[in-house]
Parts: sequence; C-alpha cells; structure tokens
Amino acid sequence: MYHKLFISTIKSKSHFTTTMSDVPTDVLVNILSRLPVKSLLRFRTVSKPLCALIDSPYFVNLHRQRQSMKTDKVLVFSRGLGSSTSAISFCFDSLPTTVRLEPPIDRTLFPYIIGSCHGFICFCSWPMGRVILLWNPSTRKYREVPASLDYPPINSVLKAVDQVGYDHVNNDYKVVRLTQSGDSVRLDSKVFVYSLNFERWLPVEQTFPYDFLLVSCRGQGACISGAVHWLLNQKPDSDNDYLMVSFNLASQSFQSVPLPEFFNNYDNIDIGVFEGCLCVVGSGGYCMDVWVMGEYGVKESWSKLLALTSRVRITCGSPSIRPILYLKNRKEVLLEVYERWFEIYDLEEKKSKKRMFRAQSPLSTFVYQDSLA
Repeated sequence: MYHKLFISTIKSKSHFTTTMSDVPTDVLVNILSRLPVKSLLRFRTVSKPLCALIDSPYFVNLHRQRQSMKTDKVLVFSRGLGSSTSAISFCFDSLPTTVRLEPPIDRTLFPYIIGSCHGFICFCSWPMGRVILLWNPSTRKYREVPASLDYPPINSVLKAVDQVGYDHVNNDYKVVRLTQSGDSVRLDSKVFVYSLNFERWLPVEQTFPYDFLLVSCRGQGACISGAVHWLLNQKPDSDNDYLMVSFNLASQSFQSVPLPEFFNNYDNIDIGVFEGCLCVVGSGGYCMDVWVMGEYGVKESWSKLLALTSRVRITCGSPSIRPILYLKNRKEVLLEVYERWFEIYDLEEKKSKKRMFRAQSPLSTFVYQDSLA
C-alpha cells in the first residue's frame, strides 16, 4: 500500500515537495522505512531534505530493522576463473524471483568471498595481502577496507582469517582479522578491527587468550549477538579437538562458546549462522549433521536440526552441506550440497525431496537483506 501511494505521488516532483512538508516527520519515516531499497534510491533524487532523511544513520538503521523481518534473499556466486563474475539473487517469498547481478569487482584481484553480514558481501584479495571490499548488492556500491599498518610481515604470517560483523551497540559495521604468525616453536595470535564508522583500524587492547594449533578457515564465519566467532583446532595434549571462540565487537572481549557433545567424532566442522542462530555442521564418514544453538551461549540449547547420509565417504577437508534458510513455514530447509547444487530437505519426512541449480564450478552462497548501508 505504501509503495503504491508514493509511486503515485512521485509523478510530480513539485507536487511531492509541496505535500511532503505537510506530512509529519514520524509518519513519513514510518512509511519510507517499509519500502525496498530500489524505491528509496529513486526517492533520494526528489529533494535535498528527502535525500538527507534517507541517508541519515537513524533511518538507515531503522530500515535495516524493518527489512530484517522480511524474507531474506539468497545470493549465489559460481567460483569460476576470470576477471569478472556474476551472481544470481533468489528471493523465496510467495512469488519466488531471480535477479542476475554484476559486482563491479575484478575477481583476479579479489578472488575470495569470505562472508556476509546483513546487506554486505565481503571480498578480499590474495590471502596475505588482505585488502577487503564490502559490496552491497542492493545499492550496487562497495567500500574498500585498506590493509592495516600494524599487519605483521607477510613472510611471517601463517594464517589470516577475516570476518565482517555488525556492532549493534555502536551501530557500526566492523571487519575483524585474526592472524597467526611465528614458527613451530612459538605462535603469536593477534586480532585487528576495522570500523566503517571511523574508517580506520582500531587497536585491540586485550591479547588473544587462547593457545591453539591453528584456526579453521572452513565455513563463512559467524556473526551473532554482536560477536564474531572462530573455530580453533586444539593442540594434541588438549581434551577436545576443537574450541569455538567469540569476539564481542562492542567490548572487544573474548569468550569461549560451548559446542555440542560428541563433536570430537567429526572429521570436519563448519560454523555459520542459520535463521539468526549459531549453526555448526559436523561431517565424517558417511554422516552429515546440522546443529543449531537455540539460545545463544547455552550449551543445553544445541539441537540437531537434521541428519543426512552421504553416498560417498566424506574425507577430511572436503565440503559437505550448508543450511541456507527455512522454506514453507519452517517445514523445509534449503541446503547447499558439496558446494555444487541445492536440495530442499523436508523436516517432517526427514529426507531431501528436490535438487536444483547444479553448477560446474564451486558455489559460494550467502544470505543477505536489502540494506542502505
């Protein structure tokens, strides 16, 4: 209703400018914040006051909150070779739609897609260069995150893992980088944080408090409850093979997060976010299990969402499945399988019922929301 009202009003810019001043600001904000990004980008050109309103941090944040209650979109990249790339955006609402997007990014310079957060898709350069681009599929714009001046010497970096997250306390998107440098005798782990609000890397006062063998790069990371998460491989003398660690973006503090029981039985563990909850996929042998933490930080709230049996044996390091989002009133789950195709899993019948979108090259799949950020 709101969309049709504004489309009819905008036919005459002069009429819109005159009548807009008669509309109370709170009513105007309430209407505009419910509209899609595509419409808001058009309305920015109507007048300077309207442009200033739509660009204001308050409105951008309110619009993000309103969009979070709508159906998420799925963005699929096919990781082929070449300097250009295309992506397909799916929206699984009452009338499923497909849109092809062309990111303005040279994939030979930014070959890695490392994650997503709300409306941003995060690209990065070659592993040890680590220049990052945050691309917004809704606005088609991107922002560059420069390399940190305090970055360790490239020849000493053994591992570097980047994630993008949202600090809801300070209304700030942040890029977090965990590096591991040194040698087999001594490993030094450091965390670097880049703030989009301040457009600079911020110091992290607290040292990384965990001793581990290496950080797992599998999966796309997870930002939930204002914290990013890493999965660490423990040292051989530890009681457990894995440790999940969170980093709070507002307080810049570290904390361990409990994993489900029996996780040492899996050969591979991937972490992610599924429908606003922390999610872990464990695979090994012929088994693939998806676990979801219903209440963040509570170990007892882990529950097994689904279990699949693979036709081929899953080896260490090989991809398995990723839950993408619920379909049909939470009775079905869209799964990415082996980074090659999608399947729809029926939770009531406990089986996959449809295969779709088979690709020749590996897929990268991300859930995102329309955003003005």
